[in-house]
Amino acid sequence: MKQYIGCRYSPGYAACPDLSMNRDFFDLLNPEEFGIELSETFQMHPEQTTCAIVVPHHSANYFNI
Repeated sequence: MKQYIGCRYSPGYAACPDLSMNRDFFDLLNPEEFGIELSETFQMHPEQTTCAIVVPHHSANYFNI
């Protein structure tokens, strides 16, 4: 059982194991404008690039630094 309510789902991890979902993100957001590329195996480059669907908690506080 989770100890938290907000969730983060990323392609390639347990909740969303299908990396091909990254193609949908690329079609929607066009990250190539910022130098982010998608390989033939749906890996994002440069290394450490991540995309996710974030489901926040309704009473969370958000900050912009």
